[in-house]
Amino acid sequence: MLFKLAFVSMRDRWRDYLVLFSGLIISAAIFYMFEAIATNQALIKGNISFGVASVVFQFGSVLLAIITLIYIVYADSFLMNLREHDYGLFIMLGGKRFRLGLLIFLETLLIGMISTIIGILAGIGLTGGLSSLLMKQLGVQITHFQAFNGTAILVTVIFFVVIFFLAALINQYKLLHKTVLKLLKGDTEADQPVKVSFWRYLEGVLGLILIAIGYWAMGAVETLVLNAIPIALVTIVLGTYCLYHAFFQLLIHRLSKSKWAYKGLNGFTFSQLSFRIRDYTKMLTVVSILFALALGAITVGMGYHRLIPSISQQNSAYDLAVLKQSARTQSLTKQLDLKQQTTYQRKVVGTTAYFIKDEFEKTPFRVATGNLDRTVYRQVSPHQIKPGSRAEMQLIMLQSNDLTRIGKAEFVSRTAFNKIKAPISPLTVLRTNSVSKNAPVLKKIADDQTKQFGGKITLQQMGGAYPAYQVANLMFGGLEFVGFFLGLAFLTMLASCLMFKILSGARADQRRYHMLNRLGTRQNLIKKSIRREIGVLFGLPGILGIIHVLFGLRLFAPVMAGKQYAGLETPFIIFLLLYLGYYLITLFIYEKLVVPTVRMQS
Repeated sequence: MLFKLAFVSMRDRWRDYLVLFSGLIISAAIFYMFEAIATNQALIKGNISFGVASVVFQFGSVLLAIITLIYIVYADSFLMNLREHDYGLFIMLGGKRFRLGLLIFLETLLIGMISTIIGILAGIGLTGGLSSLLMKQLGVQITHFQAFNGTAILVTVIFFVVIFFLAALINQYKLLHKTVLKLLKGDTEADQPVKVSFWRYLEGVLGLILIAIGYWAMGAVETLVLNAIPIALVTIVLGTYCLYHAFFQLLIHRLSKSKWAYKGLNGFTFSQLSFRIRDYTKMLTVVSILFALALGAITVGMGYHRLIPSISQQNSAYDLAVLKQSARTQSLTKQLDLKQQTTYQRKVVGTTAYFIKDEFEKTPFRVATGNLDRTVYRQVSPHQIKPGSRAEMQLIMLQSNDLTRIGKAEFVSRTAFNKIKAPISPLTVLRTNSVSKNAPVLKKIADDQTKQFGGKITLQQMGGAYPAYQVANLMFGGLEFVGFFLGLAFLTMLASCLMFKILSGARADQRRYHMLNRLGTRQNLIKKSIRREIGVLFGLPGILGIIHVLFGLRLFAPVMAGKQYAGLETPFIIFLLLYLGYYLITLFIYEKLVVPTVRMQS
């Protein structure tokens, strides 16, 4: 009978349980997505170029486990708030506490297991779909990547089983030791206002000091090496918590006492935030950290996406050199978005390549100079291509491979060229408008060149920016892919966390807004107050997360050639637009739940 009553109660509150299940499923899915990479050592070693990647992912796993734990604690608290009143009624109707304790234990465990299984399945699907999309859009090939990862499934199942088993025991203990009155009135307890004290100010100062230490540690990564990560992880997480628990609560308290609070419903909004901000402290801390991780990962990913073409362009002004023409190569060349195609007659004797001087004077050779910030292509005449010069090195690199070892370039007259007893082997250089956009066709041309040489030369042995582009992709493509992958995963997680926390309190908030409605408050003022309240809850972690990212990017200075801040506006704008989308969705759902649809008469 008790199980039947429990099922009927759950059915009547299906919307609340849908919010609960959705949050837990997303939590399990994101945890699996991260572990699918973190536990795949072959993927990390084969695609990520810096040696401490495994250590970084280990610390990341610990941080994500803490974040997920906090998230599940909130979800479990939400579940108990849903059920306490019902269980209080069951006890009043004669239900035995022991049987009710067993019921809440099984219910908590069942909800956890169902959501975990669905979450893992969703995580496998998201991992496969997102990885395919990113590989296609970014143009990178990742080796050893598997959407289905047995180790990740095992880690996810063990973690969530342990957490939900402990949660079930805690819920059972609470039920058995709470009075009936507290069970019936648990969801109507008053929130405690912010208390202003010296210790509260001291906590705020401590938070700022801890965050400053974390920022310093990330900036001193070349000195601290691996120690920078745990120092930053601990101090920034603790500092962020202290900041929310003290500084932001004091700020809202001060604003609630200001003249601004007496305009419109500002006083009501500040009171809402003042009473609720303490309950949101842990969640806002989690969201701030996730915001920083997500934005930082996407920023780093886009940084490497931008860095790869820059690295390749430093090597040569030409994308590819064609040493043996074929019908297929000529056909493929017509498909390129060409900026220049030049053929120089060439004869090779020993390790010397002879060219016709007039051809280089008519169509000067281009040399790439500059750095990652800006690559400049300048034309050089034959007499400027001196032995040992940068120009000669780039010309030699375009033609050297395992079959042809070129040591120097000589420029002679056409008459002298014709007298050299060696077959003519033309050098055709191709320059496109974008090596990344033309990469698929360039790959086909390179493959055809390999075929023309009987498979005895590889792409890496060919000259030009495209082979360097492919090498850079192998070195940094893994970081680029992982950055985007984890960034989007963490964005989903943080939005889910905040949406869940806000929507889980909607039932309790309905009474407040219905009261305002009965007092004759216009609906547009109620909606304006809601927009501001939720805007603050989204805005605070967003602002703090951005600050964390700006300092945190210094951690990647050694592996991004000091260019971690270049082009920062693009990922920030994209991310903030996505974040704004989550805010609008949350606002829409919340208003549907709490704003009275009928105007009450006072």
